[in-house]
Amino acid sequence: MSVVIEKRIAILSLKRIGDAIYTLPLIEALKQQGKAGHITVFTEPQVAAIYEANPFIDDVQVFRKADFWRQTLMQLKAGRFDVCIVLHNAFKYALLPFLARIPVRVGYIKEGRGWLLTHKLPLPTSVTHRLEHNARLGDLLGVDARGILPQIYLAEKETQQSQDLLKHLGLVAGGYVVMVVGSISPTRRWFHDRFAAVVKRIAVEFKLTVIIVGGPDDVEAGESVMHLSNGLARNLAGRTSLRETIWLMRSAAAMVTNDTGPMHVASAIGIPVVTWYGAANEDEIAPPSPNTTILNARVPCSPCVKESCANGLICLTGITPDMVMTTLKEKL
Repeated sequence: MSVVIEKRIAILSLKRIGDAIYTLPLIEALKQQGKAGHITVFTEPQVAAIYEANPFIDDVQVFRKADFWRQTLMQLKAGRFDVCIVLHNAFKYALLPFLARIPVRVGYIKEGRGWLLTHKLPLPTSVTHRLEHNARLGDLLGVDARGILPQIYLAEKETQQSQDLLKHLGLVAGGYVVMVVGSISPTRRWFHDRFAAVVKRIAVEFKLTVIIVGGPDDVEAGESVMHLSNGLARNLAGRTSLRETIWLMRSAAAMVTNDTGPMHVASAIGIPVVTWYGAANEDEIAPPSPNTTILNARVPCSPCVKESCANGLICLTGITPDMVMTTLKEKL
């Protein structure tokens, strides 16, 4: 059953960078296909940069985790929204638009929350890509989000700001490779010595600088790779905001990365990306960008989608520096 969309749509977004990236095609479809006059995204600080400067989003409301539920409820009540799309699957997020008395409430059925939603679907019983997962909610709203690639946009002022950042760091557009050596899960982290081996070969074979980026949790890993590469990599992990990291990605020759949120950002930007999947399920979260290449050792126990490994991380040991460099040579 489809529904005719009115003017104002609220979207309760997701907390991780990769998940936020995969909400963008649905948002674009709502606007491009004439189903929304005004779209407000409610999100948390760690992913807010994904939605900045997006021409299909009219307003981004950003609240810290501790304040998110209370502040969002207040804004939903005050915003006179016609529709709320609940991308979170937890019960409490479906409760928000119900308490705010928003007429059309869209989401997946989980945790007994189906009665809070007016337009709903059961969660998929088989592996479903995140883009398709969100597109099915679009079906309920009469829009088709399939075939739309996620994109990251820059505001006009950011062009000069990004150039200033490059100058400050002594970098030249196209003269460096971005690298992410951390990841949220230990079963997605390649080995520091192998990253360092790739850094050395990039410097020798491509004459390019390697810039390590990431959040505060990635600083130590970045220092390790920098040390193992004899200082050929520069560690900027924890020193740039997500938005500044996006500027650095846009001017990079390529990215070499673990399976991380920033990897999905780089794919959405469209630069060449070399990554690999071990424990994670490629069929569920693989970036759709044609410029992203995913290496996979295809071991019998993968994908396990686990946070720990009893098999010596053979899915990651099967990824070699030679494999990464061969793929980079095809892209550069």
